[in-house]
Amino acid sequence: MGLLAEQRLDAEVMFYGLWMQDTGASFDDEPAPDAPFASSAGARVVIHSAGHTHTADLRAEVWDEEPPQPPGEWEESAQTQIDAPAGQLRLWTYAAVSKEDILLGQPGRTWNVRVQARGRREVHALAQLDVPEGVEHYLVQFWPV
Repeated sequence: MGLLAEQRLDAEVMFYGLWMQDTGASFDDEPAPDAPFASSAGARVVIHSAGHTHTADLRAEVWDEEPPQPPGEWEESAQTQIDAPAGQLRLWTYAAVSKEDILLGQPGRTWNVRVQARGRREVHALAQLDVPEGVEHYLVQFWPV
């Protein structure tokens, strides 16, 4: 079958941090600001951005099996897993939450997650001077474990 769903979201980033978290999960803590590029803990995946404060472009894809590597050059890439009891993920940062959820389509599953990023060098430089939009791009691919 292949690709089941695709969404594009604006991902707010503050203090270099962004994370995806299952809407049914609650955490009493915020991720460490020096977390690796893409790391996970249960129902949360943390993405460490290259820019302090900005809006990134995020494309989420849900697949029925491991997807092929996407074309193009990516500055960072990591693979991890996330538990998604509700089957929906919300994007968080230190002072904001997304208005739209990432819909995985099936609750109660654990998903493989591949996170890839480009535009990191450029957003790092621009975020020193302003609050750029759409410079850092993320591709986040999900498929069942």
